[in-house]
Amino acid sequence: MTITGFDTAITMAEAAACENPTWWNEVRNHDADAGYASSVLLAEFIRSYAHQMGVPVSDVWTRIRATGELPI
Repeated sequence: MTITGFDTAITMAEAAACENPTWWNEVRNHDADAGYASSVLLAEFIRSYAHQMGVPVSDVWTRIRATGELPI
C-alpha cells in the first residue's frame, strides 16, 4: 500500500524525535497530505500493537483515550 505523504510524515516524525519544531513546520508546510499519512501510520502501529498483544484494537483505542498515553 502506498500512502500519499508517507515520506513527509516520516521526516516530520524524525524532526519531532530531534525535538526540532522549526524543521517539523518547514516539512509540514510542503505537503498537505502529510497529516493524513501520519494518522494512517499511527493507526497501523496501534493495530499492530493490538495484534501482538492479542487484544481487540478497540480496547487499545479506548485505553489510549482514557490514559492519553500510547502503549507502544
